[in-house]
Amino acid sequence: MALRDFLRRSPTQGKEEERYILSIDGGGMRGIVPSVMLAKLSTLLEELGDNRPLYAHFDLIAGTSTGGLLALALAAPVEKTNLIADTRYISYIFEQEQQTFWQRVRRRRGNETLSGTLPFGLDTKTLESLYLKNGKQIFPKNQGRIFSQIFIDKYDCEPLERFLKQTFKEVPLSEAVVPTLVMSYEASTGKPFVLSSNDSHGFLFWEAARATSAAPTFFRPAYLYDRQELTMQTLIDGGVVANNPTLYAYTEAKRLYPNAKKFHILSLSTASSDFTFTVSGAGTGVIGWIDPAKGAPIQKIYATAQMQVVDHIAQQIPDLGYTRVHGKLGEEYKLDATSALALASMCKGAEQIFSENEEKIRDFARLLIARTSFDQLTLGPREVEPPQQQLPSPILTPDTEIPALASYYSFLQRYQIEESAKQDGTM
Repeated sequence: MALRDFLRRSPTQGKEEERYILSIDGGGMRGIVPSVMLAKLSTLLEELGDNRPLYAHFDLIAGTSTGGLLALALAAPVEKTNLIADTRYISYIFEQEQQTFWQRVRRRRGNETLSGTLPFGLDTKTLESLYLKNGKQIFPKNQGRIFSQIFIDKYDCEPLERFLKQTFKEVPLSEAVVPTLVMSYEASTGKPFVLSSNDSHGFLFWEAARATSAAPTFFRPAYLYDRQELTMQTLIDGGVVANNPTLYAYTEAKRLYPNAKKFHILSLSTASSDFTFTVSGAGTGVIGWIDPAKGAPIQKIYATAQMQVVDHIAQQIPDLGYTRVHGKLGEEYKLDATSALALASMCKGAEQIFSENEEKIRDFARLLIARTSFDQLTLGPREVEPPQQQLPSPILTPDTEIPALASYYSFLQRYQIEESAKQDGTM
């Protein structure tokens, strides 16, 4: 696919400068929901005739917690990681030269010269496999620590860190192929901590992923060395301050693109439900508000209110177009739900949410394919060779199959998931 980018024109020539942002919520294993929707968005763009890598459609990609992991996966220089690249298309960018006198007289466009190519992006169809194939290693059920969780974190962070290091290797966050932002919180100073590719503090991709996903009570904080401030940072999950990072993403985009007159945000949720709590006279003391048997009401009320505030404010900002993609799953799943039934249900629910919101997603996609300026990207060489990648081994089908459970077992086989004796994960 050859893309014409008129690089010598100012982005605002002929029309006001507009910028596009992708924002992805936090939500633990429910990150499988936006991962499915991102793959479907990529497919939709292809159906509309645009084969560019998904990241190239946006001027900024932002995420919190599990959404931060997805944002980092989309923005990573995929050939330097263990992520799988989509090498089906090479996107060429052309520069339009100044018109000659006779071209202006004849109303013809100036000559075009090849400027470079867009770096290959992640194969978005592999995003959900990050959860399906690694969830049980990150959230092992034999490490539940039911009573000891009162005093220590529920899970050892070593499997999570090993997964992140294997995925992103030692790639600096500053090498992101598109401006990227993930949210964290500095516990020792009590302030939000933004990890941005444009002000990376020397952090690596895996470190940013570890910081944004250090969920309190699940994992210990991320103690990371800030190579800019020359000090240690105590970072915890960004969901405590901005589970929906839309407003931080908007602020960052305003800083990066001061001449832009309009910002468009596509905000993907992880299908969390608004929490409601029936207050009784015996349940309003300290124990009643933090009672785990009731889902720790005070914590969930704060989280729900935070998300509602972001939705309300984002819709009131004059130069912001806010497209929110949200829906409900059949059940409310825990952040560490890894059973095969829970994962299958969440995947199916994600497809349903996409279908329910398809009209506004399609409208947003039309805005993305209409743009012709990619000044937010660093072009690759003029000629590239797709990297050689090893395909996964085929999954064998069993000899016999129960028709009623065919789709369920097909899901297990597709992602090589072992069926657990206990199918937990709902709240």
